Amino acid sequence: MKRILIFSDTHNDTTSPMKVIMQTKAVDAIIHAGDCVRDAQDLEAMFPQIPVYYVMGNNDFFSNAPRALNVTIGKKNIFIVHGHNERVKYEYTLSTLIEKGQRQMADLIVFGHTHKPLIDYHKNMTILNPGSLKYGGTYAVCEIENDKLKVEIKNYR
Repeated sequence: MKRILIFSDTHNDTTSPMKVIMQTKAVDAIIHAGDCVRDAQDLEAMFPQIPVYYVMGNNDFFSNAPRALNVTIGKKNIFIVHGHNERVKYEYTLSTLIEKGQRQMADLIVFGHTHKPLIDYHKNMTILNPGSLKYGGTYAVCEIENDKLKVEIKNYR
C-alpha cells in the first residue's frame, strides 16, 4: 500500500503539515498543490526520506516550480495543479480542470486554490481538493492498494 498526504494553500504554515506528517504512519509521498511553494520546499528539507511533489499557486510569485505536474505513484497517474489557471473558482462543473486531467490520462486530479475540500468523480477519475490546512484545517490522505485508489478528507483541528 502507498499512503500519500495531500496539502494545499498552507500559506506560510509549515508547523501544521509537519505535525500531520509526524502523526501519520508510513507516509510514502507528499503532494502540495500550491500556495506556498516555499512550504513544500521546507517540508522536503524536513523529511528528506519522503518524496515531495508540488506546483506553484497564484501567490507563488517568482517561483520556478511547475504550473502542473504528472506523477505516477503505485501505478496511478496523478495530475497536480493549483487550479487558478483552470478557473476552479468560476466553473461549477470544473470542466477546464477535468478536460486537462483527461488529456493527461489522470486517475487522480489534485488541485487547491478554493480553500474548500472536495472529493468528486468523473468517469474513471477522482477529483480532489484537500482544502486549506491553514484556513480550513483540512488535508487529504490518499491510499493506493491493489490498483484501487481511496481518498479521504481529514480535519486537523
